[in-house]
Amino acid sequence: FNLYSHFEITSDFAKQLKNNRFTMMQNSATAIPHGNDESYGADDGAPLISFQEIRLFVESAVSHLRERITVDTLRPLPMFLGITGPSFCFSPDAFNPPSKRIDKMAPDKFRTRLSLNFAFFLSNYALVTAGVFLVVALTHPGMLLHVGGLLCFWYLHFLASANESLLVIYNRDFGNILPPSRRTLILNIMSAWVILFDCLGPFLSAVTISTVIILFHASMRDPKHVEKSGAFHRRVDSDDEGTETDDEVIVNRSDAL
Repeated sequence: FNLYSHFEITSDFAKQLKNNRFTMMQNSATAIPHGNDESYGADDGAPLISFQEIRLFVESAVSHLRERITVDTLRPLPMFLGITGPSFCFSPDAFNPPSKRIDKMAPDKFRTRLSLNFAFFLSNYALVTAGVFLVVALTHPGMLLHVGGLLCFWYLHFLASANESLLVIYNRDFGNILPPSRRTLILNIMSAWVILFDCLGPFLSAVTISTVIILFHASMRDPKHVEKSGAFHRRVDSDDEGTETDDEVIVNRSDAL
């Protein structure tokens, strides 16, 4: 059990997705007859990717991420930051470039390090992304206020439509002026306005900041140093089933000679 085992699991998952897509294309090609040329166009080429294939791919990816991003796969902070020793200092060997010189093997080393670190620190990267989005959202209180008000309007709209309630304000019925279809149109326009002018900028900022942080860590964190650290071995021993961790036992001596 090491970092390369995580990379092999990710590679097997990608191969499984490709095999599922190939099987779906074969099934769709055999289920629909090719006699009608209008349904397939001018040529008899392979059909385009269907919505069902996209849905199956997204569901498989989401289920795989749910299995990988858990509290059990969350690596300790000293391991993530390369902190060693009782003084909590950064190890000089924790972060270094994947290749000391630029040659034809440098791109392969860079991709290998990214794959290993993404497979091993996936839960940590998800936590970093969530933290960045939270901080960016808190720095834009106007966006939070507009999104909260919009959600309240949508909730009242669905509640009034489900119960068929009358919109009576100051003894005046606004049901004829604002029917459900018109309310839906107004709320859709308001939602598009809030998304474009309030949420798009902070969203792009959060994505950019989290991407830069994750790519820097994944490209500079040395996987060899992670395997050599004692925290890695303690984590591996605790994750293995049927194994016992070797804890250090401190014996207090009552009499000193």
